[in-house]
Amino acid sequence: MKNLLPALALLLSPLAASADNGALPAFRFTGAAALRAEGSAVAAPAPRPADVVSKSHMHLQAGKSVLFGFAKTPEEFAEAFSYWTEVLRNAGIEPGAPALKDGIFTIPYRTADGRVIRDFMAEPRQFPPKDDAGLCAHMALADKALSDAGLTPVSARVLNLEYALPTYSLLYLAKPEALEERETQLRVLKPGDDIDADLIKASGVTVVQKPQPWLLVYVGPELGYVGLWAKTAEDLAAKLEKRTAFLVGQGKRIVGHKLVPIDHPEYKFGAELLFFQ
Repeated sequence: MKNLLPALALLLSPLAASADNGALPAFRFTGAAALRAEGSAVAAPAPRPADVVSKSHMHLQAGKSVLFGFAKTPEEFAEAFSYWTEVLRNAGIEPGAPALKDGIFTIPYRTADGRVIRDFMAEPRQFPPKDDAGLCAHMALADKALSDAGLTPVSARVLNLEYALPTYSLLYLAKPEALEERETQLRVLKPGDDIDADLIKASGVTVVQKPQPWLLVYVGPELGYVGLWAKTAEDLAAKLEKRTAFLVGQGKRIVGHKLVPIDHPEYKFGAELLFFQ
């Protein structure tokens, strides 16, 4: 998965800028009262085969203004378009004329109020491995978080693809912004270091899950996270001032920073800087 996804993202970048059966076993979302705070998993029924995407050409994703996927043959393309057309129409979304070119298919669409479709694919480390019920419980939690934030769910599907760890994918409606980073979306923050709870609270985003100290699922604009190291407190202050000025100059909104000690023979002073993209 680590090797394939960057390649897929590379292939899809032009589009972003402009179910079938499965091994997992009727999926119904767990009630709100059963969901625990901060993303802890609860028991949930396993999904029906129709709620599982086990063929790569049936995995639909959202670009800036169209939906897209991969199909090796016209038959795969027709199957995906037929399936997702029904899903979209059931959600009150009108699909347009599809197109297939160089193995990538696109499905334009129109909503009644001008909202756009966005997608969320969960980080598999959000839930225990080989735990179908845990995965589905987390999917239900994420789906509920969308509704609570005023974002309209369109579909929720388990992804059980041969080249990736089992996970799930959500499609939902969001209000478009000039910059997609500033849209209110369901997102994952993985800075590589432990995420400071106080900084996250200061950002004002809605925390959905924090399954690992370094992994956060939230609803809001895109967060950025920078770590800085220095040999002295004075050097660190200068670096922090310079980086903050640079980010503000790039149109970023600073949330805050936290000073942290560093376990290094020379660079012992550190800071974590949080901002909106």
